[in-house]
Amino acid sequence: MPENIFATRGKEHSIFKDERFLYPEFVPERLPHRDAEIDSLVFALKPVTEKKKPQNSIVLGKSGTGKTVVVKYVLKELEEFSDSARSLYLNCFEFNTRHGILTEISNFLGEPTPRRGIATDEAYTRLLNALKRAAFTPIIVLDEVDQLMYGNEASKLFYDLLRVVEHEKARFGLVLISNDFSLSARLDSRVKSSLGQQSILFEPYSPQQLKDILRERAQYAFNANAIDAEAINVAAGHAAKLGGDARIAIECLLRAGRLAEKENASKLMPEHLKRVFAEVDAAGLRKYLDELSEHEKQLLLLIPSNSSINSGELFKQYKKSLRNPLTERSFRSMLSRLESLSLINAPFTAKGVRGRTRKVSLIVPKEALLRELGKAK
Repeated sequence: MPENIFATRGKEHSIFKDERFLYPEFVPERLPHRDAEIDSLVFALKPVTEKKKPQNSIVLGKSGTGKTVVVKYVLKELEEFSDSARSLYLNCFEFNTRHGILTEISNFLGEPTPRRGIATDEAYTRLLNALKRAAFTPIIVLDEVDQLMYGNEASKLFYDLLRVVEHEKARFGLVLISNDFSLSARLDSRVKSSLGQQSILFEPYSPQQLKDILRERAQYAFNANAIDAEAINVAAGHAAKLGGDARIAIECLLRAGRLAEKENASKLMPEHLKRVFAEVDAAGLRKYLDELSEHEKQLLLLIPSNSSINSGELFKQYKKSLRNPLTERSFRSMLSRLESLSLINAPFTAKGVRGRTRKVSLIVPKEALLRELGKAK
């Protein structure tokens, strides 16, 4: 009988010691350069350990700045320290309706609730009943919460959850994670007054901070002497050009390591990284392009590839390019949103003729953008 094909596909050189340290869902035991942000979240949640009500938090920052991993790390530490709290993490790309989130929370609290076949009010009633019986304080994390901001889903949902605290006198915590810096301003006034939140801002990682993060991950993910020292610098430099996105840098290391193993290389070299950059960039770009409006996509296509453009001039081009362009105010909001997604840079410069202006430039490669939007020639 022939030997199993998996047994015969051996490798002379092994690159990885444990590649799980590079997975997106991995939560490390140490988070470099995020001590202040961790302390802020601990301060907000510490009252739970004393049977008191936690402070709600809005966690803001561009993609890849460590928002999600910090929140998961702090909640893991909280649950290990005290049995007074349990957390539920929901990504609003998957759970993007009021009904879906309410039913998921009810199930988390021990009240079996189907996602289909019952009214939203019934799901909310079940949630209330389950909360009265709960022996712990639920901390509900809504990641990518801006996905709820289209329509009235967010305001209705937050109002539901905040009513729990006001009318049922129950302890309940909310942690909202977003890359939309205008999130608070977009919330309903009733919600803003009841939310009573603190905002925790995550600044992009610097090139040196990215190197520190990658070295720490690489120490556990790769075998000794299996990664060239310059590869860390190359991965960090690439991520820095894309707005300081640590997730992209870590994903590049993972894919480059797999490529090196596939080729039976003795080391992961900078050349392996350079060969996976386009693939990783396209995957990250695709995620955000899928959620953009047609106006936002058109605006991206108008930005030059290797230079910046004045926001006033860009607005003129935008108005000419579409039959029904949005207002200048909406245009400014689109710029802010595209910047929060790390697709563009748009810093304010000195005042122009009509007030403050912005210099707009692309972060993502124009070729990848054209390809993903089907505009490549």
